[in-house]
Amino acid sequence: MDEKRKSFGKIKNISGIAGQNILIVLVIVLVVSIAGIECYRVLNVKLRTQTAEAATVYDVLETRALFIRDEKSLSDGNGVTLALVSDGEKINTGGEIAMVFSSSENAAKYASYMELENEHEYYTDMQNMAVGNATDIEKLESDILDSVNGYIRSAALSDTKGAEENAAEINNGLTRRALLIGENVDFSSALSDVESKMNALDINSCKPVGYITAESSGTYSRYTDGCEGVIDYSSVKNMDIAAFDKYLNVAASANGNTDGGGKIISSFEWYMCCVVNTSDVIELEDGYNVQVVVKSTGQVLKCTVVKGADVSVAEDQTLLVLSCNEIDTGLAAMRLEDIEIRVKEYTGIKVSPSAVYELNGEQGVYALVSNIAKWRRADVLYTGEDYVILSFDNGRRNELKLYDEIIINGRDVYDGKVYA
Repeated sequence: MDEKRKSFGKIKNISGIAGQNILIVLVIVLVVSIAGIECYRVLNVKLRTQTAEAATVYDVLETRALFIRDEKSLSDGNGVTLALVSDGEKINTGGEIAMVFSSSENAAKYASYMELENEHEYYTDMQNMAVGNATDIEKLESDILDSVNGYIRSAALSDTKGAEENAAEINNGLTRRALLIGENVDFSSALSDVESKMNALDINSCKPVGYITAESSGTYSRYTDGCEGVIDYSSVKNMDIAAFDKYLNVAASANGNTDGGGKIISSFEWYMCCVVNTSDVIELEDGYNVQVVVKSTGQVLKCTVVKGADVSVAEDQTLLVLSCNEIDTGLAAMRLEDIEIRVKEYTGIKVSPSAVYELNGEQGVYALVSNIAKWRRADVLYTGEDYVILSFDNGRRNELKLYDEIIINGRDVYDGKVYA
């Protein structure tokens, strides 16, 4: 019995050793497999290329600017006003801008009558339209397509007013098209309905009690904020930082209003003013043309540096004044805006820094030409967070050119290497 027990113990011990050996072998196989996979990855880097296409980036100066225009607010005539001109419309001296009513009820009733008049004129014009020719139809169909695209853009931007205007243009265009191709469209019932509504309004009881007229010619804006008579347009070029800070405080507490008489912007040229560090304007000079991005809208404006760039380095800050002659309804209502001044522009090929090599003391990349790697000279013009901008087409031999296929990922790349 003792011999049997001893033999059984030996068998158990041999079994345990065999299990340990199997485990060791499995670990070794696993390590070798992982090493093999890593070696394969290193030795078999997938070749990737990028087509060389031009891109533009900028050194930018971000700041908050005060918008100053040659503008004057208009009186509301001590009553309720109803505009006769649209936002952004050009006005001549003495031109009627708005009607004044004794009450909001009278203004609303008269506005309804004016809308019905426009509607009546529209249907009358449609009814009198003659059948057109193919050229008219092609132009009209092009206009309809433009309105459809405009509607899509406005809807994407949640621009309700723009979407409504484009929808109206689409409806108008489709109706005109039906008339031009000779379809019979009956407007008599629509005209009759409009005339009935006009007759129901007692227009004589709600006529305007006065008019607001323009004292000078210019661009009309419905928007006012109370800064029109406070910020001195004529002194912008002589303004210092202390005066700017005073105007800035006024603008910061201003409240916008579209219920009054509006304002007239007399000059096309207006200014953006901002205080910046002197070190930020080293690349600028007075008289330079720059691009300015209004960050709230993404609008890019062409501006000129009026003053503040030619400043002593001993001064910590400078009042930078930019002029612009672009104006629209949105710009006419802006007062304090975050802007981005594009100080310096770099145009070149945008690639990953890993694609750039140095060969014989020169920078460049490798381009894939008929499955062969070819050296292309290219200077790094600008370094971004995860990209560089490279020069191209500078007339040098072996220079990087547009539409070259740049190798951006490959193992052991060298000039003349053949890729199967």
